[in-house]
Amino acid sequence: MRLAVFLFLLFFVCLCFAGHPKRYVVDLDLPASERWNEVVHDHLDAIPEFMRVAPSVVPKHLLPIAFFVAQQLNRFFPDEYAEEVRGIARASGLPVGFIVSMNILYDIAAFDRKHILQMGCTSIVAENDDGLILHGRNLDYGIGDLLKNITILVDFVRSQGQEKKIAYSGVTFALSTTLLTGQNDAFSLSLNARYSGPYIYNIFMEFFTHFRTPVGFLLREVLSSSKTYSEAVDILSSRHLFSPSYIIIGGRKKGEGAIISRDRWRAADLIKLDEDRWFLVETNFDHWRKDMDKRRITAVKMLKAAGRYGLNVDTMLKVLHTFPVKNNLTLFTTVMSARYPSLIKKTTFIWS
Repeated sequence: MRLAVFLFLLFFVCLCFAGHPKRYVVDLDLPASERWNEVVHDHLDAIPEFMRVAPSVVPKHLLPIAFFVAQQLNRFFPDEYAEEVRGIARASGLPVGFIVSMNILYDIAAFDRKHILQMGCTSIVAENDDGLILHGRNLDYGIGDLLKNITILVDFVRSQGQEKKIAYSGVTFALSTTLLTGQNDAFSLSLNARYSGPYIYNIFMEFFTHFRTPVGFLLREVLSSSKTYSEAVDILSSRHLFSPSYIIIGGRKKGEGAIISRDRWRAADLIKLDEDRWFLVETNFDHWRKDMDKRRITAVKMLKAAGRYGLNVDTMLKVLHTFPVKNNLTLFTTVMSARYPSLIKKTTFIWS
């Protein structure tokens, strides 16, 4: 009987685990329009289904507005990102407006309290007794069956002297140039959805900011240009955004870990690791309000049971792989460490 149970569990785990994402190198020294060619060409077969399903994330009657916003946005992007988008459009044969809309999917979609778990996440930043900061992340999405086929791991490289070196890395999707999960050698970042209210608020902010601050581009910009954890926290706390969000950040040094609860104008709250708080768990609810989110409750319970002295990569993965932290909407799991950047390559799992 025990053997039968073991074999069933083994079969179930194998069935759910789809593998590691394919790794790509995006060379920042290339012309921006050419950087994503290999990624796009490898995923041409997925494009018809992607076009059919992806627009369903936005209510049908708002699609014309969403595509109008998308077309305007590319005019205001920094030249580098705008040219990347145009390059993906040329390589894929898709309209520029469609590519832009996929890059700002989080910003143009609203998340109400009833449906927020359709784009939910769990992010954990924790510090062990040796001062090692680990950043765990599950991304949950209601269209995961589509996205799992285009989920990729990207190393962004640029020349330093005679060598190409990794500037930053992240987990993203084949038609997207943005990052909602990423790291450099100073800090790691992940973004969780936060209740954002009616669509009209997002649209107002898009016009107010002149379409310049989609959060996925902001995270990529910070990973590219910010050299320290403190600098990243300052920028991510103050820049105007289209939509509210939770930005989770982990650094290299003792105490470098925080959850930035963002509204559209600034940080609504900032909570950090300290001597008495060795881990922070964020799902999709304000930490200062009472909630009964079983993902958060389960993660907190497991971390407390493991203890600060028991925290390591395996412990973090165990928490992230446990139901309901991992659930039927979980698209991928990863563990990041700014101190050990190669960790992301070993700990990123796509789930079926």
